[in-house]
Amino acid sequence: MLNIGIIGITEVLEPHVKRIQKNKNVNVIGKASVGTSTQINSFHFSIPEFNRVELVERADVLLVDNSSRLPYDMLCDIIKRGKHIFTTEYLDLTIDECSQLAKLANESRSVVQVSNPFCFTPAIQWLSNNFKAPLLLDISKFSNYEDQRKTLYSMLLMLIGITGISPKKIGVTAFESVEKKTTFSNVRLEFGNASVVNLNFGSQISQDKFKIKGYSKNKFVVFNLNKETYSFNNETLDLSGYSVENEFDSFVDAIQNNSHKNSRLEDYLAATILFKLINKKIVQHID
Repeated sequence: MLNIGIIGITEVLEPHVKRIQKNKNVNVIGKASVGTSTQINSFHFSIPEFNRVELVERADVLLVDNSSRLPYDMLCDIIKRGKHIFTTEYLDLTIDECSQLAKLANESRSVVQVSNPFCFTPAIQWLSNNFKAPLLLDISKFSNYEDQRKTLYSMLLMLIGITGISPKKIGVTAFESVEKKTTFSNVRLEFGNASVVNLNFGSQISQDKFKIKGYSKNKFVVFNLNKETYSFNNETLDLSGYSVENEFDSFVDAIQNNSHKNSRLEDYLAATILFKLINKKIVQHID
């Protein structure tokens, strides 16, 4: 039985904790909250409260968001002691910090997993299993409410099992309209195996959109992840053999069976390196 400690904004972490509590191999022992709730019967009051240091001492596993801004030294200490971390958001780390944490995790056999929800969906599982290089993907994800940093990270991590995230060449085109309060970025990733990925993202006045078009030898797909419609070679794609995998269950399985899963710190390090290269080019275009 793994003892779980929760650190962050309780309202943000509540849905994650409710899913975690269905796993019979874990026990939620307490939380170190950021923010408060005014309802006595709320999630905020249903789990014992501890200060962060005490909670880290008691827990085997820590579930964290990005609100608590855990000091880097504390993250290092947690990992050195062989404790495990599941982060529901993308921690704001430098490349050197992320590299050092990954090294410490390998030495201590600590499992640190970064949220990668799209990677666990049936459509992306199918794409990872059925599309082989060379391939071309055109991915468009637009939202008026989502932080663009989160959007880009989520798309990069989604590619781990399909093309990987170590391209040979990066091209960027970006626009910003202050008047209409919209942004648009196109990122072209070219890989050594002749695969190409186009990432289109930003904010827009119309409704949110998340679509994927994919091309490979004798294969063509169109996925609309908002409407949950999927076609393969112009026919409806049967995804009945796939199911939505629970990220946290996968994380627990990696701890208990010492198995490698996607979205470990090494993957996040690769995503961080690529993210910073892309972001630098976007800033240069907009400025």
